[in-house]
Amino acid sequence: MESSLVAKTWIYRGLSDLFFAFECDDWAFEDHERFSEIMGLEKFLKAVLLAEMRGEYEGLPNDQAKTLLNKLAMKIGHDFDRMLRDVANAGCGDIEQIKNTEFDGYQGSALVKALKAGYMETRYPVPSAIADEFPIEGTEFTHDPLASSGITKFIYALCNSCFFHLAQGIDFSPMMQQFNKDYGHRPGLQRFSNLFWEERCEQYL
Repeated sequence: MESSLVAKTWIYRGLSDLFFAFECDDWAFEDHERFSEIMGLEKFLKAVLLAEMRGEYEGLPNDQAKTLLNKLAMKIGHDFDRMLRDVANAGCGDIEQIKNTEFDGYQGSALVKALKAGYMETRYPVPSAIADEFPIEGTEFTHDPLASSGITKFIYALCNSCFFHLAQGIDFSPMMQQFNKDYGHRPGLQRFSNLFWEERCEQYL
């Protein structure tokens, strides 16, 4: 199995998660929206990392390769700090810059912490919400990074970094044609595309 197919598969699934989150614009589904964004980012990160592991599965029969890829993906786990460090080491050169950038009042590095907390908080009752770590000085209130537009922008920036890196060696245009065919009936697709894709990535779509 070729690593390009693996990367395309994970990017496609990640895009699907992100577009689902974009379409969930009802506040009642906020947790579902944020969880889908977090899962979308995880898939983009794993697309890079699994492509880097090509030596372990390329050349294997498809059934064996799929079994091994599943094990590799599970071994990578859900540690965003480690995944971000590893994709930076794999060649996504602007990860640290993104972490040092402010997104609607939140430092990227603080949003990594929110991603980690949100992975659980958007699914289960938790004893302490991540918002507790963002108090509003002089009040009893807090900021909630998981409810901010900043975390969405942060996730989009990281995903674009992963895509741009992979697109240097992979032709994603057939995958994007399929994505647009599958979701083109949704009226929000064009607006999602306008907000999600960075100019540097558009040449590879």
